[in-house]
Amino acid sequence: MPIVNVDIVPELMNGDRDQQYVQIAAGITEAIVSSTGAPAEPVHVLFAEVSDARYAVGGVMLRERMKG
Repeated sequence: MPIVNVDIVPELMNGDRDQQYVQIAAGITEAIVSSTGAPAEPVHVLFAEVSDARYAVGGVMLRERMKG
């Protein structure tokens, strides 16, 4: 069974996040099904939300980068 882990910084998302997760999960599932021929049912997509206060780019916390 394929398990796909997706880390997302919710502060960078705009719009209806729940609907976006549905669309992302469907797209990932379709990519696996079309590339492997496996059925969709055993494909698992797990989302982990990572706060912008717990994510750094180039040594600078993302929350600080987004301010400036």
